[in-house]
Amino acid sequence: MAEINGVDASSACDSDTISCLQANGIAFIGRYYSRTTQIAGKKLTAAEAQMISAAKIGIVAVYEDGPTSYSYFSAARGIADANGALQQAAAIGQPRGTAIYFTVDYDAASTDITGNITAYFAAIAATIRGQYQVGVYGSGAVCSAITSLGFATLAWLAQSTGWSGYSAFTTWAIKQGSEKSVCGLDSDTDVAQGNYGSFLVAVPVT
Repeated sequence: MAEINGVDASSACDSDTISCLQANGIAFIGRYYSRTTQIAGKKLTAAEAQMISAAKIGIVAVYEDGPTSYSYFSAARGIADANGALQQAAAIGQPRGTAIYFTVDYDAASTDITGNITAYFAAIAATIRGQYQVGVYGSGAVCSAITSLGFATLAWLAQSTGWSGYSAFTTWAIKQGSEKSVCGLDSDTDVAQGNYGSFLVAVPVT
């Protein structure tokens, strides 16, 4: 199966960046939903989504209030994050049936995974209820556990090769690579395979 090249970035794209991504063969870009971020440009807007979509570059939605640790996760937080993601997906026009990934951005211990992290994803799955595919971002161990339980259908393997389960987890939809400046974006490189949940939004006719 051919791999598809992409990036993920916590800064917004402008028209010059998008043209550069096209020229460099970037097929998708991961961009963020969040309720609480204070990072300028991290949160995807409808206008940016329309610019990216007009260039036929796929968008991958990632929900992250970050940074995460075990104390972040709970069923209540899963409900809140899922509802926040649904509101932002509606605001930018994300098509139903595409993916929203939720992050576990640390090397979670097995007891963390079976405890609060599982409760978090169970709540997300129940809240989203088939409106969108639920994706999980994290270590191989996290991705394996949450997809095996059926609380996520897609997995994005974090770049940290020393995190638990990295080498053993091979059924990723997206695999993150090294941190690298691409077209002026402070970004991570990615490869995707098969269905990975990307989308385009409707672009107004001008």
